Amino acid sequence: MSLKSPSSLYATSITSFPREIHLNVLTFLRATDLSALQRSCRCFNNRDLIVEVVEHAANHVSYAVVVPVADTLFPLTPIIIPLIQYPSDLTKGFDTPIVSGEVKSMSFVAKKGARIVKKETKKGKGNPAALTLAVVSTEKTYTYEMLRNMEMLVVARVLSRPEPPLHARSSAFYVSKSWCRAALRWLEVQEEERKEREERHRVAEEAKAVLVTPTKGRKKAPHPGSSGKKKLSRKEQRQRDRRMSDASPPWSNINTDLVCEHGDLMRCSSKSARARRRVMDKQAWKVLKRLYPDSIQLDAGVGSTGCLACAAEAETAKKAELDQKEEEKAERRKPLACPLVRGFYTRGSKGYPADCLVTPQSETKMGMDGFQCPLKPGVYSALPRSWCHRFRKYIKTGEGGFPPAPDASDVLCDAHNFPLVPPHLESYLRGETSALLGGNTSATPHDGGDESRASLPRPNERALSASRADADTLMSLRAAGLSELDLHAQRVAMAGLEESMQRANIHGINDIQADDSTRQFDRSITNEQLDRENRVVVEILTDEEITALEKWWPRLHGFYALKFAIVEDLSTISGTDILWSTPPCRECDASSRATENFAVRNRLQKRLGR
Repeated sequence: MSLKSPSSLYATSITSFPREIHLNVLTFLRATDLSALQRSCRCFNNRDLIVEVVEHAANHVSYAVVVPVADTLFPLTPIIIPLIQYPSDLTKGFDTPIVSGEVKSMSFVAKKGARIVKKETKKGKGNPAALTLAVVSTEKTYTYEMLRNMEMLVVARVLSRPEPPLHARSSAFYVSKSWCRAALRWLEVQEEERKEREERHRVAEEAKAVLVTPTKGRKKAPHPGSSGKKKLSRKEQRQRDRRMSDASPPWSNINTDLVCEHGDLMRCSSKSARARRRVMDKQAWKVLKRLYPDSIQLDAGVGSTGCLACAAEAETAKKAELDQKEEEKAERRKPLACPLVRGFYTRGSKGYPADCLVTPQSETKMGMDGFQCPLKPGVYSALPRSWCHRFRKYIKTGEGGFPPAPDASDVLCDAHNFPLVPPHLESYLRGETSALLGGNTSATPHDGGDESRASLPRPNERALSASRADADTLMSLRAAGLSELDLHAQRVAMAGLEESMQRANIHGINDIQADDSTRQFDRSITNEQLDRENRVVVEILTDEEITALEKWWPRLHGFYALKFAIVEDLSTISGTDILWSTPPCRECDASSRATENFAVRNRLQKRLGR
């Protein structure tokens, strides 16, 4: 081995350096490196040199490195620079076996000497008892394995230290908590393996001693190999083997999971930082850095916020994501540029176009039963409310993706392929209910909502029920020659008389209760007629709104829509009539409710062959 200087004409061998330089250089190396150097070079396979290295590492405070400096007289002048130090509290007890790694070293003595002790030989056959002198060696053995044990002892004691306080973290450094846990687990496993080796060695020595010792006169002793400890159960043994098999030597870079792709501290939240990072003081970090030189130094000061390149990339990605969301939102809201689509989108829970409601009319323009169609004459369409909800949800949040084309094929019956008019739609068009979808409404009398129709001068509930009950009487009066105008005038007069009597009673409280009960009755009827399970709850759209929606599905040439028209018909009492584009099916049940008096449960389906 030699070091060559480019400015010199001769080579200087590293083996020719003084012993002090060798000592400082070897002290800077780790035990694994020293073991490899001892096996590869005869010069460093020296008993005295190994003993001095171990003693110097254990007893001296500073470690040094040799830096070659070019000089005119001496081409290679070494300079000793102290680097770090091991405190005595970290190296105390290093010569006690703790762990063993991949370190192979010859055993050498550290201190030479001997002492003479008295030894009494036992009396035997032909040999009387005598007192002799025996020479007992006092030499202490040092190896690189002890140096390795010292390094692992230092690591264990450094990792067991508490974190420095907040005011002392200006010169502290970050260490990966996962690395600390892996290192401590591996040290624990190594300690368990060392104890097992010692136990096996003790058992072998006891067995050998039993064979050598004569049986006569021998005291009773426990069975050779028994340690007196309780034997582990199978479950405990499996758990112990599993724990020991998971342990692996700590990796060379302590902060490999804390470093980003740019080689700086990875940015994360405060909660994640507390879970992944551990703060160590400067002295502990220098110890770990010496034993694991591949580690990257991460400052834990107050101003350390992480990698700036990662922060810039995160801000760029965040801005790009916001821009993409804005573009997607603008793309989704393109249909709202049309006033008709925007009116359909902002309709809310009404389910019908508010501008198509009829204005309040007098009782003379209502039908015989007091009902009137709430919509103006025109062409309308009915679409499933599930599709309307999906369309509004996509426009608002983009959830669910772009919906398919509007289709009302769910209202077709399976038997005849004719439309089944939902009961709540038919009742609303006939004026029997004041709300299409039921429930409470927030409409005001000015926007022509449900409350405006509820405030119309309608007959009292009692008069309506009486007129329904006396239908035969009305028919008989018509047969007697009374005109429809006279019958209607009498009915209105009787309703007004009953209403005035109710207002006079208890300051009109009964009127308010009757009005509320009427609205609740209408809403309960509407809610009962809603068939939400079979998706036949519909909303009413104008023909212009349907045409505006069709433009956003240009590739679809046609789809089914339940269309109907409200036309003026003077021949009817109400003055309006409803015409369907496709004749509704009157043979099937539009409510999709079973007419049987029994229910087939799931557990009986197999028995009945369904």
